[in-house]
Amino acid sequence: MRRVISLVLPLIALAGCARGPSLQSRMASYIGAPEAVLVQSLGVPDKQITVNGVTYLAYIRRHEQVDPDNYAWGGPYGPWAGPYWGPYYGGGGFPRNVQVWSCETTFMVKDGKVFNVALRGNDCS
Repeated sequence: MRRVISLVLPLIALAGCARGPSLQSRMASYIGAPEAVLVQSLGVPDKQITVNGVTYLAYIRRHEQVDPDNYAWGGPYGPWAGPYWGPYYGGGGFPRNVQVWSCETTFMVKDGKVFNVALRGNDCS
């Protein structure tokens, strides 16, 4: 029984690491597709421009996480214990921590068909 567990346990652990195709490979699957299929699948692009016969369609994915302010209301012991009513910045109060993750996917379209795709940002995996 121990031997079976020692053989099966690593396989279960590795199965948890399995991931699907990357964003790059999923978006590259649109190369050669008509522009209408792209818009039908991904929706209306966030940005679009045509330069020298090439249309650039950009889709933007953005996520922000804002940590709350580092203060308490009413002084160091709560609103009932101190003469202060309002924000109390214990130790000077730290500014907010804002984390932003984004990925801009740009498709290049010529003669009605996608011929290239580019990813830019810190969340394009």
